[in-house]
Amino acid sequence: MDAINASENIECEWSHNPCRELLRLRWQALEKEAKPNPFTSWCWIGPWLHTMVNDCWLLTASSNDQIVGLALFTKRQKKNWLGQNYDHYFLHRLGNQTADQIWIEYNDFLLEGSKAAQVREAMFQAIQSRLQPRDCVSIGASRQAAMFHGAFKADTAPLMLPLTVWESPSYQVDLQCIQSKHRSLMESLSKSARKQIRRSIKKYECCGTIKIETAETCEKALNLFDQAKHNHIKRWGSEPGQSGFANPIFVQFHQAFIRNNFASGLIQIHSLSVGGYDIGIIYNFHCNGVVYFYLSSLSYNDDPQLKPGLVAHYLLIEEALRGGMKVYDFMGGEARYKQTFANCQHPLAIIEYHKPHFALSLQNMARSAKRLIAQSN
Repeated sequence: MDAINASENIECEWSHNPCRELLRLRWQALEKEAKPNPFTSWCWIGPWLHTMVNDCWLLTASSNDQIVGLALFTKRQKKNWLGQNYDHYFLHRLGNQTADQIWIEYNDFLLEGSKAAQVREAMFQAIQSRLQPRDCVSIGASRQAAMFHGAFKADTAPLMLPLTVWESPSYQVDLQCIQSKHRSLMESLSKSARKQIRRSIKKYECCGTIKIETAETCEKALNLFDQAKHNHIKRWGSEPGQSGFANPIFVQFHQAFIRNNFASGLIQIHSLSVGGYDIGIIYNFHCNGVVYFYLSSLSYNDDPQLKPGLVAHYLLIEEALRGGMKVYDFMGGEARYKQTFANCQHPLAIIEYHKPHFALSLQNMARSAKRLIAQSN
């Protein structure tokens, strides 16, 4: 264990491959004060550790002998373009495209709420102190609040250099905003969106009443998850990096995730159909008044006026409004249907923080030259 006095009254400590049961107890205890999103809760972290992680580093922040921050890192050894070895750390990810296809969003440290800003800075300082020349750490996909550049800056020069490797807006429907204006969901949408949704619902209802079936047992949830495979692969493809259902690691993780968390109410898997015809399957998480849309598997046909995604989300957002939920979160990724419903958005990013070094400076110069050449052409 390596202890670091990272900030006044906050001590940070690194430990290698901590006892999983003790970690679970400490993580769940801190959750009561932190109120995490699903991805930083033990609901996600536990199955991730169990199904994927063999080797990890735990960063613990304490104040007055009370744990106020936790984060898990994996480490991969790489070579830079000069052939020099360096360590690349990843927050709650493996740095492997296949394993990371489960795609954690709103990634962050688990922080005690009343001291979150101070603890975050202390933990970033502990990371900066641990990394050797040429090393780097990846944080994300995270909101801007988790990208604490200030902790990596000295008075005269940056201690760590940020490199954005992925970015995207995340889209939300603030349900409380709609309710406060005494408007229906339909009234909050554009004229074009209202037309498309109404026309699509009318066409579907020529075959009968649209039904929403929500899995009431863990077995049913697992069955619906398995049924989602066909249309998801049909839509996104079966090659590596396409549909997650073509990735055994993705499937294994989510089977464990559903089994571990169905009883708590976190897992909400919906099947929408009309007259025996499947419209689609929507896989959501419900946590602290927020509906997180994770995945859809939709049935498309040759009629362009049938909009299974628009209709499914419209009906589920309506259901969330009636159920008193606060937000319907589409999370990251550009998509027209997300923009159709969303009344707010936030940037997400994955950022690599690098220790300044000669090879990195040359690499950045080469990138800049390449951009200038591309712009001139």
